Amino acid sequence: MKLRFAVVGLLLGVLAGGSLLFAREPNGQSAIIARPLIAQALAGEPDKEVNVQVYTFAPGAVLPWHIHPDAHEIAYVLEGDFTFELAGKAPTKLRAGEADYLPPNVVHRGRNEGDQPVKLFVVRIKPKDKPLVEEVPPPQ
Repeated sequence: MKLRFAVVGLLLGVLAGGSLLFAREPNGQSAIIARPLIAQALAGEPDKEVNVQVYTFAPGAVLPWHIHPDAHEIAYVLEGDFTFELAGKAPTKLRAGEADYLPPNVVHRGRNEGDQPVKLFVVRIKPKDKPLVEEVPPPQ
């Protein structure tokens, strides 16, 4: 229960008050824009940090397959419909107001299949010594 209040408080505080992967469209515009909000040490966990970003996905934008090494990810859809694809599983569509939790090291990607931009609020808790994201080959 305390964790739930802490996460909700963090989300509300960020909304009131490093980048993943950028795909470029032929016109040079970013198909995916990441706006960093927080990147700091996680209190009480000296080897971990919290990273919070808001992503905007243009229509048709697709992330490459990737993992977040040893990191937990919580994603909340602010606007639009977003498709998550986990290796070996059927794609899942999340609508505005829905959230998803992704355990560490899961091969995945996301995409905007719609004709409107998608905004995604993402919180990651990761080891300080690991990169935020690591691109991986597409699953077989």
